[in-house]
Amino acid sequence: MYPTDTEQILKAYEEAKRVYRGFGVDTDEALRQFREIPISLHCWQGDDVQGFEQLGDVASQNLVTGSYGGAARNARELRQDIDMAFSLSPCRHRVNLHSMYAEPKTPTPRNELTAEDFQNWIDWAKEQGYGLDFNASFFTHPMMVDGFSLASRRKDVRDYWIKAGIGARAISTEIGRQLGTVCVNNIWIPDGLKDIPANRLLYREYLKDSLDQIFALRQDRQYVVDVLEGKLFGIGVESFTVGSHEFYLAYAAKNHVGVCMDTGHYHPTESVVDKLSSVALLVDDLMLHISRGIRWDSDHVLIQCDDLTSLMQEMKRGGFFGKIAMGLDYFDASINRVAAWVIGLRAAGKGMLTALLEPSHLLEQAEAAGDYTTRLALMEEFKNLPINAVWNALCLQTGVPVNTEWLTSLKQYEQAVQSKR
Repeated sequence: MYPTDTEQILKAYEEAKRVYRGFGVDTDEALRQFREIPISLHCWQGDDVQGFEQLGDVASQNLVTGSYGGAARNARELRQDIDMAFSLSPCRHRVNLHSMYAEPKTPTPRNELTAEDFQNWIDWAKEQGYGLDFNASFFTHPMMVDGFSLASRRKDVRDYWIKAGIGARAISTEIGRQLGTVCVNNIWIPDGLKDIPANRLLYREYLKDSLDQIFALRQDRQYVVDVLEGKLFGIGVESFTVGSHEFYLAYAAKNHVGVCMDTGHYHPTESVVDKLSSVALLVDDLMLHISRGIRWDSDHVLIQCDDLTSLMQEMKRGGFFGKIAMGLDYFDASINRVAAWVIGLRAAGKGMLTALLEPSHLLEQAEAAGDYTTRLALMEEFKNLPINAVWNALCLQTGVPVNTEWLTSLKQYEQAVQSKR
């Protein structure tokens, strides 16, 4: 740990401004843009994707490792933890909800939930100035029969989840209406098979029909946009995933809905960076779920790394900031859960700021002139620009801890609040 020297931070920022100005970059403008770009924080990190339904012994489609103490036990504690995480990050904040985090007055089936069951979340978000995004929870439920929901062979199972999907869109619309900001409604299902299926087409016909019914009623895009999240494979569905990337991309392009691209849902040799510009040209809406996969979709806590920096640079170079929604998606119970949020938020923020400060116009000029030597040389030199001085100034301006001071605040919160759970 090292203390904050305000005078030294401001002095370093003035020097950084001078350096960036030499490359034609206005750091004050970059900071202004940064404050306008929201990142949606995934609520499910705070309680290990448990939710509040009390369904008993139900098989989960999510693998969370670790047993660190202090997990949120109810919605009040979860919101308290999210507030704490946000107080330690300079990013503009949204919260990504799942339907399993509803707070109905009486026990309510997941496919009968309404916006009223999320009113506490809406009121809290309105009071705190947060936006909300939404997901129907198509997993960890007795009606996940043999691991299938919208693509189940059983019509009663499909009908249950179709109703849940329709309800989620109505909930999202009301969230957007009350908060005055567009709510992104995401659909991800774990449907698939461990071994080789006898008939792949059958399941995808079921999924297409289910989605057609869910999207039959047009919702007001002023309040909600819909996205579909594909995946290459998962544990227990190694051979066949019904909602593949190709299926959802084709469905979205044909039916004018959006796509959610999770950075962990592809083969390790694939890069979402190269896919962004292709998909953005073809679909109406696009959301990123930013994660850190290690050899597979392991959902490790997001950290500063080349993959994250490249993703944010592509967002900046393509003019996608403000057009493509961004959310974090990982879970780790081996460390303090609030710290996991903060580490990921600050990493995403640093990646975003690095991209906003990049003298991209000089790279474009060199490429347009066919001077690829200069382009590559500048890309390397830009990696050493004084981003950290600008980041520290941003933290100072927004009233959040600078450097490692956030960890001191987190440890105090852990001792005073989380350790008593």
